Amino acid sequence: MNKLFIFSLNIFINNLLRLLSFNRRDENLWIFGCWGGEKYSDNSKYLYEFVSHNLPHINIIWITKNNTIKKRLNDSNLSCYMYNEFQGYKSRLNAGYVFFTNSMRDFGNFDLCHGSIKIALWHGMPIKKMQFASNNFRQKDFNKVKYLQYMMLKTYNSKQRDVSIATSEATKNNLIECFELNPKSVFITGQPRNDVLFESNKANFIRKLLKHNSNNTFILYMPTWRKFNQHDTFLEDLIGELIDDIKFNQSLKNNNVTLYIKPHPRIILNAKGNNNIIVIQNSLNVDSQEILSAADVFVTDYSSAFIDYALLERPVHFYVPDLNEYKKSSNGLFYSLNSFASFWFKEIEVLKSVLSNHTKYLKQGLENSSKINSIFNDNSLKKGKYCLNVIQKLKTEKIIKNC
Repeated sequence: MNKLFIFSLNIFINNLLRLLSFNRRDENLWIFGCWGGEKYSDNSKYLYEFVSHNLPHINIIWITKNNTIKKRLNDSNLSCYMYNEFQGYKSRLNAGYVFFTNSMRDFGNFDLCHGSIKIALWHGMPIKKMQFASNNFRQKDFNKVKYLQYMMLKTYNSKQRDVSIATSEATKNNLIECFELNPKSVFITGQPRNDVLFESNKANFIRKLLKHNSNNTFILYMPTWRKFNQHDTFLEDLIGELIDDIKFNQSLKNNNVTLYIKPHPRIILNAKGNNNIIVIQNSLNVDSQEILSAADVFVTDYSSAFIDYALLERPVHFYVPDLNEYKKSSNGLFYSLNSFASFWFKEIEVLKSVLSNHTKYLKQGLENSSKINSIFNDNSLKKGKYCLNVIQKLKTEKIIKNC
């Protein structure tokens, strides 16, 4: 079936569902979801657990499409319903507040939450252009079809929200451009998921889980998802080259370094590591944030995870072999690398050198971290108190009541 037709039909149905906004909403019923209903993670997870522990009078419910998640939460005495069971429908129809990461599709394909207050926690701060800011809508070849898509998205799209959170003025402005938001609806609070970065017990748990040698430096490489290449072999090819390089592996061993590679959640890898290079499969079912907390050095490309990791004030490095191609993709970047990094590299041999001789590049990595924080992380926000910041800001702005 034609993609444009499906896109149009989805918008038509969701606009019809606006009639449900006349339903009276329960201000003490809050629902949470993330990643299309398939995961229990990210900002929604951490805020959900914070509310559970600190606001017992609020009825909080996690909505999922995954039976395993439902069982796990229910076994922990946390409320969770499948999106398509009776209680799931009822919760969506009556919730006064809705907290999502990706979109309203976190709760199902059709939006039953018209009339509720929708709060976008998102899944990282945007450095890549999205939706209305993307190259798809901003390029010179903006034709009638794109104009029609734009107008339909303005009538309804699953990413519409009443409130957004940001980490600084810079990320606030990016969100405003991406989703054409009212500036007064975007609050600088920090991200709930980053509270875990400052919990030492979580870092120790990850190191034990991965059987990390305490004498070794923990270097984490987390590249982003390359949407412009639907069959993305970038990471698999890179892992293959690193594993096959005997000299590089010996250098890791000699310098007491263990390299951990964490693929983006949307990427499924067949690659296997060795004693020096560990591939952390998504099936391990641990949050990326928890893994970040355990890392001594972080290497990435265009993933906004570097904004999170920089809060720890540890070395950050950028390996960007396809920078020119990425700039021309359907998204594009808000920033040039030199605006937030003092040092980056495109060559795989430099990557190998940074990984195996990280102390040689310590100064550059720390300079990157400092520069990132100066732009993307508001230094007036108290570290490790981001969940509290969100709730307090929503309360101060009179978005939520009865708290």
